[in-house]
Amino acid sequence: MNCLIGDTERLITNDMLLCTAPSPSSIPNAENARSGTSILSTIFLIVNATLGAGLLNFPQAFDRAGGLVSSINVQLVALIFITATLVILANCSDITNTCTMQDMFANFYGQRSLFLCALCIVIYSFGCCLTFLIIIGDQFDRILATYYGLDYCYTWYMSRTFVTTVTCSLFILPLCFFKGLDVLSYASSIGCITILYVIALIVYKYFTNTVYPINSMKIWPDNEYEALQIIPIICFAYQSHMTAIPMYACMKERNLKKFTLCAIVSMIICFTAYTVVGVFGYATFGAGKVPSDILQGYADKSIILTLGIIFIAIKNFTTYPIVLYCGRDALLSLLGMDSNSIKFRVFITLIWYILSLVIAVLVPDISPVINFLGALSAAFMFIFPGICLFQSTLLKDSELHLNKDRLLIFFAIFITALGAFISGVILTEATEDLNIKPNKSSLVTGFRQLKENLCT
Repeated sequence: MNCLIGDTERLITNDMLLCTAPSPSSIPNAENARSGTSILSTIFLIVNATLGAGLLNFPQAFDRAGGLVSSINVQLVALIFITATLVILANCSDITNTCTMQDMFANFYGQRSLFLCALCIVIYSFGCCLTFLIIIGDQFDRILATYYGLDYCYTWYMSRTFVTTVTCSLFILPLCFFKGLDVLSYASSIGCITILYVIALIVYKYFTNTVYPINSMKIWPDNEYEALQIIPIICFAYQSHMTAIPMYACMKERNLKKFTLCAIVSMIICFTAYTVVGVFGYATFGAGKVPSDILQGYADKSIILTLGIIFIAIKNFTTYPIVLYCGRDALLSLLGMDSNSIKFRVFITLIWYILSLVIAVLVPDISPVINFLGALSAAFMFIFPGICLFQSTLLKDSELHLNKDRLLIFFAIFITALGAFISGVILTEATEDLNIKPNKSSLVTGFRQLKENLCT
Protein backbone atom coordinates (compact mmCIF):
# COMPACT_ATOMS: atom_id res chain seq x y z
CA MET A 1 0.00 0.00 0.00
CA ASN A 2 2.86 2.38 0.81
CA CYS A 3 4.31 1.62 -2.62
CA LEU A 4 1.07 2.65 -4.28
CA ILE A 5 0.93 5.88 -2.30
CA GLY A 6 4.51 6.66 -3.30
CA ASP A 7 3.73 6.10 -6.98
CA THR A 8 0.73 8.43 -6.74
CA GLU A 9 2.83 11.13 -5.09
CA ARG A 10 5.47 10.75 -7.81
CA LEU A 11 2.84 11.26 -10.52
CA ILE A 12 1.51 14.35 -8.78
CA THR A 13 4.93 15.97 -8.37
CA ASN A 14 6.13 15.27 -11.91
CA ASP A 15 4.55 17.62 -14.46
CA MET A 16 5.33 15.44 -17.46
CA LEU A 17 3.97 12.27 -15.89
CA LEU A 18 0.93 14.13 -14.61
CA CYS A 19 0.17 15.04 -18.25
CA THR A 20 0.09 11.35 -19.12
CA ALA A 21 -1.31 9.81 -15.96
CA PRO A 22 -3.48 6.84 -17.00
CA SER A 23 -6.23 7.53 -14.53
CA PRO A 24 -6.44 11.16 -13.42
CA SER A 25 -9.87 10.56 -11.96
CA SER A 26 -8.30 8.40 -9.26
CA ILE A 27 -6.56 11.45 -7.80
CA PRO A 28 -8.80 13.70 -5.68
CA ASN A 29 -9.72 16.98 -7.36
CA ALA A 30 -7.67 15.99 -10.42
CA GLU A 31 -10.42 17.24 -12.73
CA ASN A 32 -10.15 20.71 -11.25
CA ALA A 33 -6.34 20.77 -11.45
CA ARG A 34 -5.95 19.28 -14.90
CA SER A 35 -6.68 21.30 -17.99
CA GLY A 36 -6.94 19.93 -21.48
CA THR A 37 -9.21 19.23 -24.41
CA SER A 38 -12.69 17.78 -24.24
CA ILE A 39 -13.89 14.97 -26.50
CA LEU A 40 -15.35 17.48 -28.96
CA SER A 41 -12.16 19.54 -28.99
CA THR A 42 -10.07 16.41 -29.55
CA ILE A 43 -12.27 15.49 -32.53
CA PHE A 44 -11.76 18.99 -33.95
CA LEU A 45 -7.99 18.60 -33.53
CA ILE A 46 -7.87 15.20 -35.25
CA VAL A 47 -10.15 16.28 -38.09
CA ASN A 48 -8.23 19.51 -38.62
CA ALA A 49 -4.90 17.66 -38.62
CA THR A 50 -6.25 15.06 -41.06
CA LEU A 51 -8.33 17.08 -43.52
CA GLY A 52 -6.05 19.23 -45.58
CA ALA A 53 -4.55 19.58 -49.03
CA GLY A 54 -5.42 15.95 -49.73
CA LEU A 55 -9.06 16.99 -49.96
CA LEU A 56 -8.36 18.89 -53.19
CA ASN A 57 -6.49 15.91 -54.68
CA PHE A 58 -9.17 13.28 -54.07
CA PRO A 59 -11.19 13.81 -57.29
CA GLN A 60 -8.08 13.15 -59.37
CA ALA A 61 -7.23 10.19 -57.13
CA PHE A 62 -10.68 8.72 -57.86
CA ASP A 63 -9.96 9.18 -61.56
CA ARG A 64 -6.52 7.56 -61.43
CA ALA A 65 -7.82 4.70 -59.29
CA GLY A 66 -10.16 3.69 -62.10
CA GLY A 67 -13.55 4.64 -60.73
CA LEU A 68 -15.88 5.07 -57.79
CA VAL A 69 -16.29 1.52 -56.50
CA SER A 70 -12.60 0.71 -56.31
CA SER A 71 -11.75 4.08 -54.75
CA ILE A 72 -14.37 3.83 -52.02
CA ASN A 73 -13.65 0.16 -51.28
CA VAL A 74 -9.89 0.66 -50.99
CA GLN A 75 -10.49 3.71 -48.82
CA LEU A 76 -12.84 1.78 -46.50
CA VAL A 77 -10.42 -1.11 -46.05
CA ALA A 78 -7.55 1.27 -45.38
CA LEU A 79 -9.70 3.23 -42.92
CA ILE A 80 -10.14 0.17 -40.67
CA PHE A 81 -6.39 -0.20 -40.26
CA ILE A 82 -5.82 3.56 -40.02
CA THR A 83 -8.27 3.86 -37.11
CA ALA A 84 -6.86 0.74 -35.43
CA THR A 85 -3.31 2.06 -35.53
CA LEU A 86 -4.42 5.38 -34.00
CA VAL A 87 -5.79 3.44 -31.03
CA ILE A 88 -2.63 1.29 -30.89
CA LEU A 89 -0.45 4.39 -30.59
CA ALA A 90 -2.60 5.78 -27.78
CA ASN A 91 -2.55 2.45 -25.93
CA CYS A 92 1.24 2.13 -26.28
CA SER A 93 1.68 5.66 -24.96
CA ASP A 94 -0.36 4.63 -21.91
CA ILE A 95 1.85 1.57 -21.39
CA THR A 96 5.04 3.66 -21.55
CA ASN A 97 3.46 6.71 -19.85
CA THR A 98 4.73 9.09 -22.52
CA CYS A 99 3.47 12.20 -24.36
CA THR A 100 5.31 11.89 -27.69
CA MET A 101 6.01 9.18 -30.23
CA GLN A 102 9.79 9.49 -29.90
CA ASP A 103 9.64 9.06 -26.12
CA MET A 104 7.43 6.01 -26.55
CA PHE A 105 10.01 4.46 -28.89
CA ALA A 106 12.78 5.25 -26.42
CA ASN A 107 10.87 3.32 -23.73
CA PHE A 108 10.35 0.31 -26.01
CA TYR A 109 13.63 0.14 -27.92
CA GLY A 110 16.13 2.42 -26.17
CA GLN A 111 17.57 5.87 -26.82
CA ARG A 112 18.90 5.04 -30.29
CA SER A 113 15.38 4.47 -31.53
CA LEU A 114 14.43 7.91 -30.17
CA PHE A 115 16.93 9.48 -32.57
CA LEU A 116 15.56 7.59 -35.59
CA CYS A 117 11.90 8.26 -34.75
CA ALA A 118 12.49 11.92 -33.90
CA LEU A 119 14.45 12.43 -37.13
CA CYS A 120 11.58 10.97 -39.19
CA ILE A 121 9.11 13.24 -37.40
CA VAL A 122 11.25 16.33 -37.98
CA ILE A 123 11.72 15.59 -41.71
CA TYR A 124 8.06 14.80 -42.31
CA SER A 125 6.78 17.73 -40.22
CA PHE A 126 9.04 20.21 -41.98
CA GLY A 127 7.94 18.88 -45.38
CA CYS A 128 4.29 19.26 -44.38
CA CYS A 129 4.89 22.82 -43.16
CA LEU A 130 6.48 23.67 -46.50
CA THR A 131 3.43 22.23 -48.23
CA PHE A 132 1.05 24.36 -46.16
CA LEU A 133 2.95 27.58 -46.93
CA ILE A 134 3.15 26.82 -50.64
CA ILE A 135 -0.57 26.08 -50.78
CA ILE A 136 -1.28 29.38 -49.00
CA GLY A 137 0.84 31.22 -51.56
CA ASP A 138 -0.95 29.39 -54.38
CA GLN A 139 -4.37 30.49 -53.15
CA PHE A 140 -3.46 34.17 -52.94
CA ASP A 141 -1.74 33.99 -56.34
CA ARG A 142 -4.95 32.57 -57.80
CA ILE A 143 -7.08 35.36 -56.32
CA LEU A 144 -4.75 38.18 -57.39
CA ALA A 145 -4.36 36.75 -60.90
CA THR A 146 -8.15 36.50 -61.24
CA TYR A 147 -9.09 39.98 -60.02
CA TYR A 148 -5.99 42.02 -60.90
CA GLY A 149 -4.38 40.23 -63.84
CA LEU A 150 -1.18 38.31 -64.44
CA ASP A 151 0.96 41.41 -64.01
CA TYR A 152 0.08 41.53 -60.29
CA CYS A 153 3.44 39.99 -59.43
CA TYR A 154 5.27 43.09 -60.64
CA THR A 155 3.68 45.13 -57.83
CA TRP A 156 5.72 44.54 -54.69
CA TYR A 157 2.83 44.52 -52.21
CA MET A 158 0.96 41.92 -54.28
CA SER A 159 3.95 39.68 -54.96
CA ARG A 160 3.90 36.10 -53.68
CA THR A 161 6.84 36.79 -51.36
CA PHE A 162 5.23 39.79 -49.66
CA VAL A 163 1.69 38.41 -49.40
CA THR A 164 2.78 34.98 -48.10
CA THR A 165 5.19 36.48 -45.58
CA VAL A 166 2.71 39.00 -44.18
CA THR A 167 -0.34 36.73 -43.97
CA CYS A 168 1.55 33.78 -42.50
CA SER A 169 3.34 35.97 -39.97
CA LEU A 170 0.01 37.45 -38.87
CA PHE A 171 -2.10 34.30 -38.74
CA ILE A 172 0.31 31.37 -38.28
CA LEU A 173 3.26 32.55 -36.21
CA PRO A 174 1.27 33.67 -33.13
CA LEU A 175 -0.28 30.16 -32.90
CA CYS A 176 3.08 28.39 -32.98
CA PHE A 177 4.44 29.35 -29.56
CA PHE A 178 1.94 27.51 -27.34
CA LYS A 179 3.27 24.73 -25.14
CA GLY A 180 0.28 22.41 -25.63
CA LEU A 181 -2.21 21.50 -28.32
CA ASP A 182 -5.29 22.21 -26.21
CA VAL A 183 -5.23 25.94 -27.10
CA LEU A 184 -5.16 25.08 -30.81
CA SER A 185 -8.50 23.28 -30.57
CA TYR A 186 -10.28 26.64 -31.00
CA ALA A 187 -8.39 27.38 -34.20
CA SER A 188 -9.06 23.80 -35.34
CA SER A 189 -12.81 24.36 -35.09
CA ILE A 190 -12.43 27.30 -37.51
CA GLY A 191 -10.43 25.08 -39.86
CA CYS A 192 -13.16 22.45 -39.82
CA ILE A 193 -15.81 25.04 -40.67
CA THR A 194 -13.81 26.31 -43.65
CA ILE A 195 -13.49 22.76 -44.98
CA LEU A 196 -17.28 22.33 -44.76
CA TYR A 197 -17.67 25.35 -47.02
CA VAL A 198 -15.20 23.95 -49.56
CA ILE A 199 -17.08 20.62 -49.63
CA ALA A 200 -20.39 22.42 -50.14
CA LEU A 201 -18.78 24.50 -52.91
CA ILE A 202 -17.64 21.42 -54.85
CA VAL A 203 -21.11 19.84 -54.56
CA TYR A 204 -22.72 23.11 -55.65
CA LYS A 205 -20.40 23.33 -58.66
CA TYR A 206 -21.47 19.87 -59.78
CA PHE A 207 -25.18 20.69 -59.70
CA THR A 208 -24.73 24.08 -61.43
CA ASN A 209 -22.32 22.80 -64.06
CA THR A 210 -23.65 23.52 -67.57
CA VAL A 211 -20.79 21.92 -69.52
CA TYR A 212 -21.03 18.17 -69.33
CA PRO A 213 -17.77 16.17 -69.38
CA ILE A 214 -16.80 14.37 -72.59
CA ASN A 215 -15.97 11.16 -70.73
CA SER A 216 -18.24 10.30 -67.82
CA MET A 217 -16.70 8.99 -64.63
CA LYS A 218 -15.82 5.30 -64.44
CA ILE A 219 -17.31 2.89 -61.92
CA TRP A 220 -14.82 0.00 -62.12
CA PRO A 221 -11.07 0.03 -62.86
CA ASP A 222 -9.63 -1.62 -65.95
CA ASN A 223 -7.18 -3.68 -63.86
CA GLU A 224 -6.20 -4.39 -60.25
CA TYR A 225 -3.06 -2.26 -60.37
CA GLU A 226 -5.09 0.78 -61.32
CA ALA A 227 -7.06 0.50 -58.06
CA LEU A 228 -3.80 0.85 -56.09
CA GLN A 229 -3.25 4.35 -57.50
CA ILE A 230 -5.34 5.81 -54.69
CA ILE A 231 -3.09 4.42 -51.93
CA PRO A 232 -0.53 7.28 -51.95
CA ILE A 233 -3.23 9.94 -51.63
CA ILE A 234 -4.91 7.97 -48.82
CA CYS A 235 -1.67 7.99 -46.84
CA PHE A 236 -1.19 11.68 -47.61
CA ALA A 237 -4.79 12.56 -46.75
CA TYR A 238 -5.34 10.50 -43.58
CA GLN A 239 -2.03 11.24 -41.89
CA SER A 240 -2.74 12.24 -38.28
CA HIS A 241 -0.77 9.50 -36.51
CA MET A 242 2.26 11.68 -35.91
CA THR A 243 0.09 14.03 -33.85
CA ALA A 244 -2.07 11.32 -32.22
CA ILE A 245 -0.05 10.83 -29.04
CA PRO A 246 0.33 14.57 -28.25
CA MET A 247 -3.41 14.99 -28.85
CA TYR A 248 -4.16 12.06 -26.55
CA ALA A 249 -1.80 13.44 -23.91
CA CYS A 250 -3.62 16.78 -23.91
CA MET A 251 -7.07 15.33 -23.30
CA LYS A 252 -8.66 16.56 -20.09
CA GLU A 253 -9.85 13.04 -19.34
CA ARG A 254 -7.12 10.85 -20.74
CA ASN A 255 -8.96 7.63 -21.31
CA LEU A 256 -8.35 5.09 -24.08
CA LYS A 257 -12.06 4.42 -24.63
CA LYS A 258 -12.79 8.12 -25.06
CA PHE A 259 -9.87 8.57 -27.43
CA THR A 260 -11.05 5.54 -29.41
CA LEU A 261 -14.44 7.23 -29.75
CA CYS A 262 -12.72 10.44 -30.91
CA ALA A 263 -10.64 8.52 -33.46
CA ILE A 264 -13.63 6.63 -34.89
CA VAL A 265 -15.84 9.73 -35.17
CA SER A 266 -12.99 11.75 -36.69
CA MET A 267 -12.17 9.12 -39.31
CA ILE A 268 -15.86 8.79 -40.26
CA ILE A 269 -16.05 12.56 -40.74
CA CYS A 270 -12.88 12.55 -42.85
CA PHE A 271 -14.05 9.58 -44.92
CA THR A 272 -17.37 11.31 -45.61
CA ALA A 273 -15.67 14.56 -46.59
CA TYR A 274 -13.10 12.90 -48.87
CA THR A 275 -15.70 10.67 -50.53
CA VAL A 276 -18.16 13.50 -51.21
CA VAL A 277 -15.43 15.68 -52.71
CA GLY A 278 -14.02 12.76 -54.69
CA VAL A 279 -17.37 11.72 -56.16
CA PHE A 280 -18.74 15.16 -57.05
CA GLY A 281 -15.39 16.54 -58.21
CA TYR A 282 -14.82 13.49 -60.41
CA ALA A 283 -18.34 13.68 -61.83
CA THR A 284 -17.92 17.37 -62.65
CA PHE A 285 -14.87 16.97 -64.90
CA GLY A 286 -15.13 13.35 -66.05
CA ALA A 287 -12.54 10.63 -66.62
CA GLY A 288 -9.09 11.86 -67.58
CA LYS A 289 -9.94 15.54 -67.15
CA VAL A 290 -9.75 16.02 -63.38
CA PRO A 291 -7.13 18.60 -62.25
CA SER A 292 -4.73 17.67 -59.46
CA ASP A 293 -6.16 20.55 -57.40
CA ILE A 294 -9.93 20.52 -57.88
CA LEU A 295 -10.28 24.28 -57.29
CA GLN A 296 -7.93 24.95 -60.21
CA GLY A 297 -10.49 23.41 -62.54
CA TYR A 298 -13.08 26.12 -61.88
CA ALA A 299 -12.38 29.04 -64.20
CA ASP A 300 -15.30 31.32 -63.28
CA LYS A 301 -14.83 34.59 -61.47
CA SER A 302 -17.29 34.41 -58.61
CA ILE A 303 -17.43 35.37 -54.96
CA ILE A 304 -18.33 31.87 -53.79
CA LEU A 305 -15.28 30.40 -55.53
CA THR A 306 -13.05 33.16 -54.17
CA LEU A 307 -14.28 32.43 -50.65
CA GLY A 308 -13.48 28.75 -51.14
CA ILE A 309 -9.92 29.59 -52.19
CA ILE A 310 -9.51 31.91 -49.19
CA PHE A 311 -10.90 29.24 -46.85
CA ILE A 312 -8.29 26.74 -48.08
CA ALA A 313 -5.64 29.26 -47.04
CA ILE A 314 -7.31 29.71 -43.63
CA LYS A 315 -7.44 25.93 -43.20
CA ASN A 316 -3.69 25.75 -43.69
CA PHE A 317 -3.24 28.64 -41.24
CA THR A 318 -4.82 26.45 -38.54
CA THR A 319 -3.06 23.18 -39.44
CA TYR A 320 0.52 24.47 -39.68
CA PRO A 321 0.89 25.07 -35.88
CA ILE A 322 -0.28 21.51 -35.06
CA VAL A 323 2.36 19.93 -37.28
CA LEU A 324 5.02 22.38 -36.12
CA TYR A 325 4.25 21.42 -32.52
CA CYS A 326 5.15 17.76 -33.19
CA GLY A 327 8.20 18.61 -35.25
CA ARG A 328 9.44 21.09 -32.65
CA ASP A 329 9.17 18.58 -29.81
CA ALA A 330 11.01 15.98 -31.88
CA LEU A 331 13.76 18.47 -32.73
CA LEU A 332 14.11 19.47 -29.08
CA SER A 333 14.52 15.79 -28.23
CA LEU A 334 17.21 15.40 -30.90
CA LEU A 335 19.11 18.42 -29.60
CA GLY A 336 18.70 17.41 -25.97
CA MET A 337 16.90 20.66 -25.10
CA ASP A 338 14.25 21.05 -22.42
CA SER A 339 10.83 21.23 -24.08
CA ASN A 340 9.45 23.06 -21.01
CA SER A 341 11.91 25.93 -21.45
CA ILE A 342 10.22 28.97 -23.02
CA LYS A 343 13.57 30.19 -24.34
CA PHE A 344 14.32 26.99 -26.27
CA ARG A 345 10.73 26.68 -27.47
CA VAL A 346 10.61 30.23 -28.87
CA PHE A 347 14.05 29.90 -30.47
CA ILE A 348 13.28 26.61 -32.26
CA THR A 349 9.85 27.89 -33.33
CA LEU A 350 11.28 31.04 -34.92
CA ILE A 351 14.08 29.16 -36.71
CA TRP A 352 11.59 26.53 -37.97
CA TYR A 353 9.08 29.11 -39.18
CA ILE A 354 11.61 31.41 -40.88
CA LEU A 355 13.41 28.56 -42.62
CA SER A 356 10.17 26.99 -43.90
CA LEU A 357 8.91 30.39 -45.08
CA VAL A 358 12.13 31.20 -46.96
CA ILE A 359 12.18 27.82 -48.73
CA ALA A 360 8.46 28.01 -49.56
CA VAL A 361 8.88 31.45 -51.11
CA LEU A 362 12.11 30.79 -53.01
CA VAL A 363 11.33 27.22 -54.14
CA PRO A 364 7.58 27.11 -54.94
CA ASP A 365 7.72 23.67 -56.60
CA ILE A 366 8.80 20.94 -54.19
CA SER A 367 6.20 18.39 -55.28
CA PRO A 368 8.77 15.60 -55.95
CA VAL A 369 10.13 15.95 -52.42
CA ILE A 370 6.66 15.93 -50.88
CA ASN A 371 5.77 12.83 -52.89
CA PHE A 372 8.81 10.99 -51.55
CA LEU A 373 7.94 12.08 -48.01
CA GLY A 374 4.67 10.23 -48.53
CA ALA A 375 6.59 7.03 -47.81
CA LEU A 376 7.18 8.36 -44.29
CA SER A 377 3.45 8.87 -43.82
CA ALA A 378 2.93 5.14 -44.42
CA ALA A 379 5.59 4.45 -41.79
CA PHE A 380 3.79 6.62 -39.22
CA MET A 381 0.44 5.03 -40.08
CA PHE A 382 1.42 1.36 -40.13
CA ILE A 383 5.08 0.48 -39.52
CA PHE A 384 5.64 2.43 -36.30
CA PRO A 385 2.35 1.34 -34.65
CA GLY A 386 3.03 -2.24 -35.75
CA ILE A 387 6.46 -2.53 -34.15
CA CYS A 388 5.22 -0.77 -31.01
CA LEU A 389 2.32 -3.23 -30.69
CA PHE A 390 4.77 -6.10 -31.24
CA GLN A 391 7.09 -4.95 -28.45
CA SER A 392 4.34 -4.06 -25.98
CA THR A 393 2.75 -7.49 -26.43
CA LEU A 394 6.07 -9.27 -25.87
CA LEU A 395 6.78 -7.22 -22.75
CA LYS A 396 3.41 -8.21 -21.34
CA ASP A 397 3.57 -11.91 -22.33
CA SER A 398 7.02 -12.90 -23.59
CA GLU A 399 6.06 -16.58 -23.92
CA LEU A 400 2.77 -15.80 -25.70
CA HIS A 401 0.71 -18.06 -23.45
CA LEU A 402 -2.56 -16.31 -24.30
CA ASN A 403 -4.28 -16.69 -27.66
CA LYS A 404 -5.15 -13.01 -27.52
CA ASP A 405 -1.47 -12.07 -27.41
CA ARG A 406 -0.68 -14.43 -30.29
CA LEU A 407 -3.34 -12.70 -32.38
CA LEU A 408 -1.90 -9.31 -31.43
CA ILE A 409 1.57 -10.42 -32.53
CA PHE A 410 0.15 -11.66 -35.83
CA PHE A 411 -1.73 -8.38 -36.33
CA ALA A 412 1.42 -6.38 -35.48
CA ILE A 413 3.43 -8.28 -38.09
CA PHE A 414 0.63 -7.89 -40.64
CA ILE A 415 0.27 -4.11 -40.34
CA THR A 416 4.05 -3.66 -40.31
CA ALA A 417 4.29 -5.66 -43.55
CA LEU A 418 1.33 -3.70 -44.94
CA GLY A 419 3.11 -0.45 -44.15
CA ALA A 420 6.27 -1.66 -45.87
CA PHE A 421 4.25 -2.61 -48.96
CA ILE A 422 2.46 0.75 -49.05
CA SER A 423 5.76 2.61 -48.61
CA GLY A 424 7.09 0.69 -51.60
CA VAL A 425 4.03 1.62 -53.67
CA ILE A 426 4.39 5.29 -52.75
CA LEU A 427 8.12 5.32 -53.55
CA THR A 428 7.37 3.74 -56.92
CA GLU A 429 4.69 6.36 -57.66
CA ALA A 430 7.03 9.16 -56.58
CA THR A 431 9.82 7.84 -58.80
CA GLU A 432 7.49 7.64 -61.78
CA ASP A 433 6.27 11.18 -61.06
CA LEU A 434 9.83 12.47 -61.48
CA ASN A 435 9.66 11.44 -65.12
CA ILE A 436 6.31 13.12 -65.80
CA LYS A 437 6.57 15.92 -68.33
CA PRO A 438 5.88 19.44 -67.01
CA ASN A 439 2.51 19.66 -68.78
CA LYS A 440 1.20 16.81 -66.62
CA SER A 441 0.22 17.16 -63.01
CA SER A 442 1.45 15.37 -59.93
CA LEU A 443 -0.61 12.85 -57.99
CA VAL A 444 -0.26 14.48 -54.61
CA THR A 445 0.24 18.16 -55.35
CA GLY A 446 -0.89 20.70 -57.89
CA PHE A 447 2.10 23.01 -57.60
CA ARG A 448 3.51 22.43 -61.09
CA GLN A 449 0.24 23.23 -62.84
CA LEU A 450 -0.43 26.37 -60.83
CA LYS A 451 3.14 27.59 -61.20
CA GLU A 452 2.90 27.38 -64.99
CA ASN A 453 -0.41 29.23 -65.13
CA LEU A 454 0.83 32.27 -63.21
CA CYS A 455 3.64 34.72 -63.88
CA THR A 456 5.37 33.73 -60.65
